[in-house]
Amino acid sequence: MAMYKSLFDLSPEQTASTAMPRTVVFSNGTGSGSMTICPLFSGAELYYNDMHLVSFDEAPAPARNVIEINHCRVGRYECSFGENSCCYLAAGDFAVCAAARKKSSSCFPLRHYHGITILLDLDAISPEMRSQMEWYGVNLNAIRQYICTENRCCILRSAPVVAHVFSELYTAHAVPDTGYMRLKVLELLHVLSRLKGRDDVQQTDYFNQHQVECARRAAKLLTQKLTVHQTIEQLAQDVGLSATALKSCFKGVYGSSVYAYQKKYRLQMAQKLLTETDSTIAEIAHQIGYENPNKFSSAFRQSLGMTPTQYRKMRPIG
Repeated sequence: MAMYKSLFDLSPEQTASTAMPRTVVFSNGTGSGSMTICPLFSGAELYYNDMHLVSFDEAPAPARNVIEINHCRVGRYECSFGENSCCYLAAGDFAVCAAARKKSSSCFPLRHYHGITILLDLDAISPEMRSQMEWYGVNLNAIRQYICTENRCCILRSAPVVAHVFSELYTAHAVPDTGYMRLKVLELLHVLSRLKGRDDVQQTDYFNQHQVECARRAAKLLTQKLTVHQTIEQLAQDVGLSATALKSCFKGVYGSSVYAYQKKYRLQMAQKLLTETDSTIAEIAHQIGYENPNKFSSAFRQSLGMTPTQYRKMRPIG
């Protein structure tokens, strides 16, 4: 994902002036976010993404030969390729795709996302750098051919070696060390260069835009009507899908079942009400859709490890 001009789009003079990591902060009607952009070498950039919003518009996808790698550390990220190709990264997943195939916006179904993006402009990487990469066993053409070309979006669950690479990249964010970041990215590309069969690639569930919009409408209904208890069949009818299709699509988009999603949202609202109001436990239970305050307290304790009363005592005084 890239919201503002990439270093690829700058002149040599501009590139020199932005050679150090820089952070871009932005906001829109759905929330706010930030990106720390770290240039690695000509044709390669590393982004640290911290998002607390639903979506944002990106810069137009480059028409050049660009590979995009995304890793999801926390939250959920929508990879979308036009009208009929949406798939989702969960925590621990990473995806490789041709950047030019993506649509010009990024979406985060859970309203928060922390992750890494690596952009590689294959045409901008110098012959000398390519030779060095090949010496280290990095084959960019193999990655392009076997991962980006044959799959709209290749999603992989991080193997221990890959998870370790990303873990060290996240640690490097605190004290940026460009040389160290380069080594870690080369290590990742070395691993990807060896993925030449579909057996190494996770089967990806794709959803069309109609299904995704129906899942979003269902989520909106669930969060707007906390005191209304609907069956899956009723909810599916309201959004225009079969019950089976809704269950499959909803879990694909949000990473949880319909009822688990609503329960989590109810408890998040309970935390807010416990902190910001003086309503009784019974009143809060009723507001978020629990008819029995004891069942609410039990669910709250199971999720947060403490009772609502204990949680309320933790709020700041004054």
